[in-house]
Parts: sequence; structure tokens; C-alpha cells
Amino acid sequence: MQLHFPSALSTQDFLDHYWQKKPLLMRHAIGNYPFDLSPEELAGLACEPDIESRMVLQHDRNNWELRHGPFDEAVFAALPETNWTLLVQDVDKYIPSIAELLQLFHFIPGWRFDDIMISYAVTGGSVGPHTDTYDVFLIQAQGRRRWQIGNKASSDALLADLPVRILEEFEPEQEWILEPGDILYLPPGVAHWGIGEDDSCMTWSVGLRAPSVAEMLGSHTQYLLDQVPETQHYHDPALTPQDSPSEIQKEAFEQVNAQLDAWLNDKDMRRRWFGCFSTEIKDHLFIEPPEQPITPAQLLENLRRCTVQRHPYSRYAWSRSNHEHLYLFVCGELFELAQECQAAVMQLCDESRTGQVFFHGCETNQALLDTATTLFNLGWLEWADD
Repeated sequence: MQLHFPSALSTQDFLDHYWQKKPLLMRHAIGNYPFDLSPEELAGLACEPDIESRMVLQHDRNNWELRHGPFDEAVFAALPETNWTLLVQDVDKYIPSIAELLQLFHFIPGWRFDDIMISYAVTGGSVGPHTDTYDVFLIQAQGRRRWQIGNKASSDALLADLPVRILEEFEPEQEWILEPGDILYLPPGVAHWGIGEDDSCMTWSVGLRAPSVAEMLGSHTQYLLDQVPETQHYHDPALTPQDSPSEIQKEAFEQVNAQLDAWLNDKDMRRRWFGCFSTEIKDHLFIEPPEQPITPAQLLENLRRCTVQRHPYSRYAWSRSNHEHLYLFVCGELFELAQECQAAVMQLCDESRTGQVFFHGCETNQALLDTATTLFNLGWLEWADD
């Protein structure tokens, strides 16, 4: 399976000239992929209580209705013939063949991806003109969808008193009709409007994570608070008698800055925080641990004849530390390993199933085996189906 860029455009050209800069239409970008999820199957997912889904209905240009799942089957029978769309999040977490589609985008760091959302629209169905704060690859899977894009719009210029974010003003500058296999890439902030052209329109949206700076600051601050010992307190610089005892002198500010900067400017701590932050999973994607825990010896023996895979809800990433170690980040947790584990860690994080490299790493490094055992007993690793 391969992503086909327009003629004469290389992967590096895309990253240099389009990624997070401007839209790109890719005709016939995907070949030999079945796109065999039906609208009925998508509706079935939307009826499941643990799956995030919603429905958007347009009654007129300024009148939009938002409904949240899970839905009852009777809801679909009562829908109008036109102007509605169904959206289901995280479909890649539930259907392995859909998750494989992410391999098309291996040139983008894997920890950046959020999910594959799938939408089904009847004729005229859409979610209205809007902007997103993240990059997205809009893959046309079935039917046809008309896409209009405009200039970068202010996210504040929205229609008032609506449950969905609809731009108050939208002036399309380009327009295309996408057929199955076509992809439209959109960077953050580009105004766009997709409208179903027929009653079989299904679009698979590959979205990336783009946390706000405020969200990152909040998370980083909490991480620091969890790390700083309660025994650390402010202490004075060298004091001399001062004319006004109520004055906070510059030496006190310098002392405070030094004490805070020792934590705020700790780059290795920030690396550990960001790895944990970027691999956190959504609250509703709860991973059930196995009923029977396994010991390191049992895991190693089973690895001789079986392979393991990451749980489909889980998120993995790794990095090199500043202390000649590796950091393995899994579902918001940190595991520190020796550099000699790098090949095994890369296979664990990059490949859908572990192989001999991972087995050899566990066989020769007790810390890696203990870590793998912990991951298995948390449910973040599981036996692969053969």
C-alpha cells in the first residue's frame, strides 16, 4: 500500500512546501485498498455505547442540529432523505484493517496521529463551513463529496447560538469533487466545506493531534508539581539592611527566578513530560488488563513461539534521553531502558507485531523483559492473532 503524490512531487517536496502551509489535492492517491466499511456497519458502530459518534443535520443555512450518540436503530429510520451526516471517531481503534491505512503516512511522526474519523453523508449532508486547528487528510472512500476551501478564517467569526462551529462568512476560492481514492490534505486554519454529492458518500478523515499551548502549559505545570519535592522552599539571598522593609529588591526576584528556572529549564524533565503527554490516550478508550497476570519467565517462554502486538487503543513512542538511556513512552507512562534495547524498542513502537529483534532484546536484557511484562499485565501489549 502506497500513497501516490501528484506527478513530480516527492515526499520531501510535500513536507517542504505543503505540510502545515497550504492544501494539496491528490487524485488517485490510494490504489488497491478496498474501503469495504459500509454505511450500515458505520451506523452499527454509532449504536455502541463506548464509541464516540455524532450526527449533524442542516435545516437551513443558519439552522443546524447536533445529536450525540450512541444512537438507537430507530433514529436512522426517521432521518430525512437529505442534508444530514453521521460521524464516528476512532474507527481505526476498532477495525484493524482501517488502522493499517495509517501506514500510508509513515513519513509523519506516528505520535502525531490522533485517529481516523469516518463520516457518512447523504446528498447535501455536511458539517458546514469551518476551520480545524489540526492537519487532516480527507480520504474519499465511497461516493462523491464536493469540497470548497477558502482563505484562512478567524475561528471567532461563527454563527451565533449553534451547537456546531459554523463560519458566519465563507467565500470559497477553490472547489473540487473528490472520487474514491482521492485525498485532500488541509493544514490547520484553512476554511473548508465538504458536501455529499450522493447518498453513498463516505469520507475517512485522518486527523493529527494539535494540543493548544494552554493545554500543554497546564499539563507541564501539573507534571512539575508532581515532581518537585515538598521539602523545597524559598530561601533568601544574602541580606543587608534596607531602607524600606516593604520593598521586594531585585536580589529576591533573582533568587526566585533561579529556584524556579532550575525546574522550568530542566530539558530532560521536559522531554519526559512531553513523551508522556503525547502518548496519553482518550479517557473513553479504557484498556482492560488481562484477568491472569504473567511473570517475566512465562512471557519469555511464550515469546519463543508467539508474537505480541500493541493494544489498538494504546499509544507508543520513544526517545533518547540526555543520560545515554532510552525513554519508552506508553499510554502516558515512562519506562527507562539501556541504549542496547534500541532495536527492540523501535520494533515494538514502529511495527504492528513484534519479532525476533524484540524477543532477542527481552532474552538478553532483564529490564526490557520486566518492562514488557508490565505492559502485558496492564493490557497495553497483547498476544497477536495468528
